[in-house]
Amino acid sequence: MVAVDHSLSRGPFGGVADMRSVLHHAVTGGADAVITHRGAAVRAMPIQRQTGLIIHLSAGPALIKGDQRRELACDPETALSLGADAVSMQVTLGIDSRTDRDALGDLGRVAASCDHLGLPLIVMSYAVASMERRSRGTMHAVRIAAELGADVVKTRHPGLQYLSELVHTAMVPVVIAGGASSEPWSVFLDTVRHTMRSGIAGFCVGRQVFEHSDPTEATERLREAVHDVHVE
Repeated sequence: MVAVDHSLSRGPFGGVADMRSVLHHAVTGGADAVITHRGAAVRAMPIQRQTGLIIHLSAGPALIKGDQRRELACDPETALSLGADAVSMQVTLGIDSRTDRDALGDLGRVAASCDHLGLPLIVMSYAVASMERRSRGTMHAVRIAAELGADVVKTRHPGLQYLSELVHTAMVPVVIAGGASSEPWSVFLDTVRHTMRSGIAGFCVGRQVFEHSDPTEATERLREAVHDVHVE
């Protein structure tokens, strides 16, 4: 999956200024699905049915300083009326008790709506934790999302030594977030291939694709790395 929801959280910079262009690259490159907000879904998504449309329900602009909370700014019913094949939402746990409880309540309500509509729900589930506890926190956050109704969970890479355990305990397919483009492209693709061999369901990549010099080719190479794999 190619995520281009960054234009709301970070602004129209770093490759997502022209949403029509970035979505065209993702579709042309053969992405299985794109994740975007409702505005871009209506105004910029190419008219075709080969690439799944996932509308992101959560919003948390960087303009809100020092706040990691995500508010529900769309609902599954609206997303379905706009042609979504699935919806996604973000749940970040470990911020503070009130925010965490609100996030879990939101997840329960969205999952119930998605069940009623027959609409798949992807939960971007993260844990705020120190580096030494992040891997265990990630696995806990994934399980929470699965227990509360997620059909697929997206999360950060927990570390190579935890991948098999993550796959075994998640209960639902898990996709790994691509993260920032801080390493050479070839190294990132090697990481994708190695990670996929553990049984991870896929990757959800944003900046590594739309900040690439050729986003169409980047999508093609990413698709190959995800699909041409043999689980160990």
